Amino acid sequence: MKKRVIISVFLTILFTGLLNSLYLIKTAKSYSFKIDMFIIVLFLLFLLMYKISNWLAEFKTLKNQSRIDIAFLFVFFTVLFVPMSHINNDKISKLENRKLAAPASLTVTDMRGGVSVNYTFGRDFEDWFNDRFNTRSLLQKLNMFLKYHLNSNYYSNPTVTMYKKGNLMYKQGYWGLGGFGGNREDVFKVYADNLNKFNDYCKKNNIKLYLLIVPRPADFFDYRLSQKPSPDKAEEIISYLKENSDVNLIYPKEEMLKANKETPVYFKTDHHWTKKGAYVSYFELMKQIKKDFPNTPVLKENELEKYYDNRVSEWWNKPLNNGQSYAILQLPDKYADKILDTPYLYYKNPKSKDLKFGDLKYTTEFDKRFDDEFYYDKGVDKRVMLIGNSFTRNFAEFLPYSFKYTLRLCDNYRRMKFSKYKKSINQFKPDIIVINIDSVYTGNLLNIYPNKYERKGEE
Repeated sequence: MKKRVIISVFLTILFTGLLNSLYLIKTAKSYSFKIDMFIIVLFLLFLLMYKISNWLAEFKTLKNQSRIDIAFLFVFFTVLFVPMSHINNDKISKLENRKLAAPASLTVTDMRGGVSVNYTFGRDFEDWFNDRFNTRSLLQKLNMFLKYHLNSNYYSNPTVTMYKKGNLMYKQGYWGLGGFGGNREDVFKVYADNLNKFNDYCKKNNIKLYLLIVPRPADFFDYRLSQKPSPDKAEEIISYLKENSDVNLIYPKEEMLKANKETPVYFKTDHHWTKKGAYVSYFELMKQIKKDFPNTPVLKENELEKYYDNRVSEWWNKPLNNGQSYAILQLPDKYADKILDTPYLYYKNPKSKDLKFGDLKYTTEFDKRFDDEFYYDKGVDKRVMLIGNSFTRNFAEFLPYSFKYTLRLCDNYRRMKFSKYKKSINQFKPDIIVINIDSVYTGNLLNIYPNKYERKGEE
């Protein structure tokens, strides 16, 4: 008995060191998480090693034991360690376009600083491990490969659904804004109060505020999908804001529907708008801006060289690709020619050689990887700050040619909180602020100022 315990302890220490060298514990960013992991691994390994030592002791007494059984058990226990042999520590999955589960903790700290036992540790740990185990990406690709070949007309994952005609619908873009998160009238009033308060701040600082909300993709498909989407709840909020706020709100749905008859305003394999969709909305925004700044030049579509391509560019200067939804479904590139069968309108701007780029000195307090600063000498001598989610990326292909100074701040992880922008506004001193978001992102307007209906989480 004592010998088995000693052997088990020795093997436990040996394998714990092995797992640490294989990044299971060593690469954890949080010190407390390292301790939790160490305790868990130590305990589980001890039980496993004790069980193995018992089995080996009994094995000596067995006669004619098959060597195949020995090999099988050896392979079986070895394979058990493969998933934990390398843990992915990324915070965000670019492929799946979502935030990965955070490390689990044995304890939790409440708002008053008190520490208590985390009774959901098991579920939290399972979520963390399921998002990060070794070979996960390989299994995902195999899963999607099988789904595609079993039913090439329709299949789905938690983020994207593929419909007939090769349309890969990003589910948030299909359904639009979710529930209001509380009493309808109370929530609507917070929307209006937030925007009116922010607009008052802008007025005091001689800033003109414009809110451009982009309609959801599902409203622009000319064929029936498997399930007709219900009305977008964002449109109720938009109607309320037009009546109960003094913000200049632009919702270019009619203009985009008209343009969509000529060429798509949304990609089939990406949830962002095309260059055409972005240009139509830019033109509608400039109609409103010119009422306040009549001398502002507008980039005319006939000044741009047109060309078509079946591939996707959801970012103003990003190379053509298969689309984010295509990547999320993890489809092999060899299927691209079959699915990417729609030509999209693109532009070449002869004026682009005169566009210069700044050093983002106004966004030093943020992660500025997705921000841009432009200078265009032929634009009106005004400063415009463009704030919004990823839809601003294609919008930035047009807006900087109307103003001398344009600062684009990506809001995807700033959550539309005024506190995240106040310093930049004070330093940049914009004459105009444009908020450019799609309808799904409208809920984040609740976050401008602190209140009980603030939204949390990722886009």
